[in-house]
Amino acid sequence: MSPTPEVRREREEQERVAGTVLRFLRARARLDELVALGAKKGSIPFDDVNAFVENQLFELKEECHWLFRIREQGDTMEASTAVLFDILVGSLFHQCMKVKENAYQVERYAPKYAALRKAHHHQPDADRQVKTFLKEGEGIIERSRRMLRQELNYAVELFHEATIVLRHVLVEHGDNPLLVRTLIENEELLNAVYKGEFKGEPLQALLHEMYAGKPAAGYVLAAESLFDGGWFDRARDLCKHARKLDPRNRQAAKLLTKLNAAAQAYPA
Repeated sequence: MSPTPEVRREREEQERVAGTVLRFLRARARLDELVALGAKKGSIPFDDVNAFVENQLFELKEECHWLFRIREQGDTMEASTAVLFDILVGSLFHQCMKVKENAYQVERYAPKYAALRKAHHHQPDADRQVKTFLKEGEGIIERSRRMLRQELNYAVELFHEATIVLRHVLVEHGDNPLLVRTLIENEELLNAVYKGEFKGEPLQALLHEMYAGKPAAGYVLAAESLFDGGWFDRARDLCKHARKLDPRNRQAAKLLTKLNAAAQAYPA
């Protein structure tokens, strides 16, 4: 029996929510890489920041708008963490556009001014207008370098605010099995983005928030989704992990019984 249109729509939304969260985590990790690169080289290569903005951030922004943006009616807007997250991601995109423009000026025009300065050095009789032009141009580049650092720091702050809001979005979508699967399957990335935010491991802390202090529930939900998709071995691993966290978890025990039966009926 084929799924109803309502079920298909729900599944599509669950997939896109999970995909959007993963896009955000990857974008946050990529920004960290760009910041580290800038610290090492003294500036961010324009091609790198351009690809980041026009590909990763643009796609993230568009997906957030599709999922979370509400059609305004007059001056009213629903107040929710999803709407706030969407606004922050939109702000991030435009903030990083500023980083991109400053990176372009520094990379493309600074060498030109340097070449002109060198040529001028060998022409001491060059007119005052050229000297004034060089001084103004070099001042523009120096401001661009300064603004590049400032705009990049502000982008990092915005990303940090968005990671905080995302925690509330995750709680609101705790019933999405594809989302919790995405978090579990990308634990290393998740831990990198949320490092320092929790005393323990970020994944466990986030599941604790999402499932009212019972992270085992998240593993069971993900395991049930994997079981429905026929990924029995992976589902069994998650069930066993859930039982380590909560030995009395009945759902995990029942699902393990089903998995064992399925393994006998469909041996590898």
